[in-house]
Amino acid sequence: MYRFLVVEDEAEEAAQLRAAVERYAGDKGLEVKVDWVKTAFELVELVGRYDLVFLDIDLPGISGMEAADLLRAYDEQTLIIFVTNLAQYAVRGYEVNALDFIVKPVTSRDLGMCLDRAVRVLRRRSHRSLYVPTKDGAKVFPLADLLYVEVQRHNIVYHLEGQDPQAVRGTLTKVAEDLGAGQFVRISNSCIVNADQVRAIEGPNVVMADGSTLAMSRARRKEALGAFADYYGGDR
Repeated sequence: MYRFLVVEDEAEEAAQLRAAVERYAGDKGLEVKVDWVKTAFELVELVGRYDLVFLDIDLPGISGMEAADLLRAYDEQTLIIFVTNLAQYAVRGYEVNALDFIVKPVTSRDLGMCLDRAVRVLRRRSHRSLYVPTKDGAKVFPLADLLYVEVQRHNIVYHLEGQDPQAVRGTLTKVAEDLGAGQFVRISNSCIVNADQVRAIEGPNVVMADGSTLAMSRARRKEALGAFADYYGGDR
């Protein structure tokens, strides 16, 4: 599932864009959730939670361009598409590594071209690899195959779909930094799970696709449940 965010202070324009994106997703057979916020301040608070942001430039408070600068200070991965009637800022958009720029009023053709490009980028990212330096030499696995990572006897153990676990030396904090937030949720001081591989959350336990049942620690449970809610698009 792809998670998109529309940042637009005009409710009618936001609704029209959300509807257009959802039509595109339906036509392409994509699973997409589209959220909406009115201000750039709200965007900054949601760093790392979305795959793509449609960002208006002419916003109350801080502008969309200023918000993009702030976003890039913490997040280099989220795709940005500027949607605005201020065409003169198109060149400036490339300074924050914007994927594209659409001038209002948004047409289905322009939106479709931008989203075609965005989906190609997102699909390439979904196929990124996991590099694991084992004692038998470095091994590379599709990141999508990662079920969870846990600490066992001072080793970091990668549990992979359909493969034997891989144990290496390291720290879970470093693994968390490498994996990034969003899809990967730390449920305890000794375990990180791939949210795409979670099949159920039952009380304090997380059930994985391979049938493993993993316990959320009391200290991290609230934060983990919030991270799952953000990723799946539910309400806390």
